[in-house]
Amino acid sequence: MIDRLKNTSHFYIPYLVLFGLSMIFFFYQSHGAFVLWLNSLHNPVWDFFFKYWTHTGDGIFFSVIAIALLILKRKFGIVLSLIGISVGLTSLFFKQVLFPTAPRPSIFFRDQEILRFVEGVDLLSQYSFPSGHAMTAFALATFVALILQNNNYSMLLLIAGCLAAISRVYLAQHFLIDIMAGSLMGVIIATSFYMAFEKYLNDENHDQAKTPDQDLEDMNLDEEIE
Repeated sequence: MIDRLKNTSHFYIPYLVLFGLSMIFFFYQSHGAFVLWLNSLHNPVWDFFFKYWTHTGDGIFFSVIAIALLILKRKFGIVLSLIGISVGLTSLFFKQVLFPTAPRPSIFFRDQEILRFVEGVDLLSQYSFPSGHAMTAFALATFVALILQNNNYSMLLLIAGCLAAISRVYLAQHFLIDIMAGSLMGVIIATSFYMAFEKYLNDENHDQAKTPDQDLEDMNLDEEIE
């Protein structure tokens, strides 16, 4: 696993640096300052780009990739599917149970009327923490980086994940802390699942003709739970 982390160092190291810088900004700026800064950069080009790029953090996009992997490389698709379920449950628990009243930027700034919005984007009012899109995008980016084992691709995947997370703030759907927490949870979940099933994922003698039930048996789920 150490060698695989080295081969994805261009994902993990820059991510940790960016997360650290975000923490500094968060602690030394007022809540919502990052939203206002990004909002001041609104222009037609970025509006168009972020309006559509934000969907790379959707559950639908994640599901399409998982299905594609199930067809092309079933064992990777199975683990990615488990990651997706874990991400969905984690996001649901935080939003619905722990922070159900966390307001979105559109509500937080509603009395000031200073935000510019992108046409065609439906604004949400609550369940702000954490960002489910950021969690999903980073879980997907992390897992793909780990299976590709290429630092050049790792950097591109990190950029893709960051843009998906930033899109949530640009579109006034989340605050900085929301995408920070979401991205970190996504990275942790994907890395944990990869580490738990590393032997299964990298078994060169894996029989491609096995049924999905046999695949699940090979993963030794009971042992992992223990």
